[in-house]
Amino acid sequence: MTTVTEYDLWDQPVHREEEWCVFHDESIPNKRWLLIGLLFVREKDVEEAKRVLRQARQNENYEGEIHFSALPKSFGGQYGAKARVARSWLEAYQDHLCERVFFSCLAVDRHSPKYKSEHFPKDFHAYNRFTAMALKAGIAWHLVPRNLNCVVIHFVSDKKDRQTRPDEGWQDNFEQYLPYRAGRDVFSAQVEGRNYPLVKKFRVELRDSKSEDLLQLTDLLLGAMQEALVSGSSRATKQELGKMVLRWCEDIRKKPREQQYALHRKFNVWAFPDEQGRPYNNVRFALDANPNQLRLFEA
Repeated sequence: MTTVTEYDLWDQPVHREEEWCVFHDESIPNKRWLLIGLLFVREKDVEEAKRVLRQARQNENYEGEIHFSALPKSFGGQYGAKARVARSWLEAYQDHLCERVFFSCLAVDRHSPKYKSEHFPKDFHAYNRFTAMALKAGIAWHLVPRNLNCVVIHFVSDKKDRQTRPDEGWQDNFEQYLPYRAGRDVFSAQVEGRNYPLVKKFRVELRDSKSEDLLQLTDLLLGAMQEALVSGSSRATKQELGKMVLRWCEDIRKKPREQQYALHRKFNVWAFPDEQGRPYNNVRFALDANPNQLRLFEA
């Protein structure tokens, strides 16, 4: 494996290891798209990130669950408190949380001629496989530049989502499959000589999003990304948050030095598969950040 070895003052190799929490959510806005969202937070930064989110709640005196799908129509009035907290969370992410919290979204195009639906006899087979793919890409994009020798992954997914999976005698193997794939991905990287950290330990936890703000932030970022991609809501709140994320998406396509929000390797969106069956970054969005222009989504 190609790595850059660092040495200390005594000419001894430096061993770099970090523990990361990865919060997971998924969304299916229509028959075409499956979206996987992953939020990467170093274990040592989790409490500080939660503190920022709690402060936004306290500012609005709102303690309810934040779900993008359940946002009200307006930011105003008593019933708009949920939407105002959601907007504050995205503003906090844009302004400073992105230094500690990285977000990656994989958009799977199930209408692509290269999408192999026959490989997934049950829906959860696709969910699990593409979650593993998103995790591998997220580690490569967000963590590899940190020149780590190994990582410990604490993968947190919404318990409610997992409970809805098994049906007709099929058992969702999510909790066993992800660690297995993570191990295979390390082996593949070693064989191919790519820079990729050893996954020293991989733990999957199912947690109720109702009591986990970082799962709710993952849901919010993924929902806003969904709105940018398909423009499926007429609600002003959802459109505004979708436009915020759309501006980030357009900004990260610029050279890092030219970016307004400095989100390079902190925020990422990519899709799979293209016409050659490969990943691609030039995702087309239905939503337009300029409300005076009409942009058509290319199916």
